[in-house]
Amino acid sequence: MKKILLVVVLLLVFITIAGCTKDDEKDTFTVEVVNLEGDIIISQRITFDPESTLDLVELIDEAIGLDYTVFSLGTFINGVGGNYPTEYGVTYNYYYSLFVDGVSSTVGLDQVTVTDGTKISFVEVTLLDETDLEVDRLIQLFIDTYLDTYLSNTMTDHHVAAAIHQLYTKGYDVPALSAWISTPASLLSRDSIANAMKTTIYETIFSLNQDETILALDGFTPANHYESIALLTAYSLIENRDATINQLISQIISTFPTYMDSDFAGMAMLAISPYHDVLQVDAAKDSYIDFIQENLTATGVSAWGSSNASSTAAVILGLVSFGINPRGVDFETEGVDLIEALLLYSEEGAFKWTLDSESADLMFSTPQVFAALVAYKLYRDVYGNPAFNLFQLTPFEVQ
Repeated sequence: MKKILLVVVLLLVFITIAGCTKDDEKDTFTVEVVNLEGDIIISQRITFDPESTLDLVELIDEAIGLDYTVFSLGTFINGVGGNYPTEYGVTYNYYYSLFVDGVSSTVGLDQVTVTDGTKISFVEVTLLDETDLEVDRLIQLFIDTYLDTYLSNTMTDHHVAAAIHQLYTKGYDVPALSAWISTPASLLSRDSIANAMKTTIYETIFSLNQDETILALDGFTPANHYESIALLTAYSLIENRDATINQLISQIISTFPTYMDSDFAGMAMLAISPYHDVLQVDAAKDSYIDFIQENLTATGVSAWGSSNASSTAAVILGLVSFGINPRGVDFETEGVDLIEALLLYSEEGAFKWTLDSESADLMFSTPQVFAALVAYKLYRDVYGNPAFNLFQLTPFEVQ
């Protein structure tokens, strides 16, 4: 009896060992996903039968899930295991590149053949250069660190509000302004042209009635060129005001060459850009650009005695509103373009006024630079780089 039991036990052990050996000897390959920072966010070994009719796309999809699109040229991988490249669905600035055993693949995933021990890597990469990556980083850092400072029911900066709203309406991963501003009526003021312009921006974003603001705007007479710019910006958001708009354009353009500085040139370009098909506007734009180029330095645009972040930001807003690249060779000094120059003022999410400033200028430079970086990004991210005006706003319905 003992001999029979011993034989049975040995047989069971043999079967168990044989079974384990058989499983261990199955072919496997590894799939990993690597983010832009180089961190491995997925690493999974997948067992497969070399004789199986399943292709590699199906094998990985079955094991961890794939989001992919099949084109005539091959299979494009959108996401892996619920992970997607940065800005997926909005831009193609970031994407997954396929590596096989550490070597960039020259064929699509559907054409890759795996053997035992193969490593398939989906590595997030970008075509953006270091400057454009820094632009994206600083925009996100400002949002994470400073947004509460500039958006609330009691105090809102119109540059920041417009920039965030533009990002939101174009599908970027930012909350709607209503997440910060639940009672926009508390922000409305019409006691000056500047405040009435800001009110027009808020009313447009939140789809509020503008009758009271229009009445106030019609009662103003601009006392200087900056007030003319603010008034034109406000009227550009109101329908059926062509006669008033044409008059303001003429007033703004006629200040050249009587009055000019870099801030005016950038702000004027931004204000008149919606009317770029008017002959006098196009001629004025060329004059403003000539003046800007005369005041370029390797540390930004010079105004008020030195180059500074606010003036550089104003010029960038004006340039992209006409579809002009601030990183183009026409706006380089000593190999430094305007965006590179603007980034020199960075204080990790905030910005100094001048390079000699001891601390960030949270009142003026920081919100203006943030808006300029957003405007540049939105201009940059669209194929063909069409003109982008920060204050040409699309209303949204407040929930």
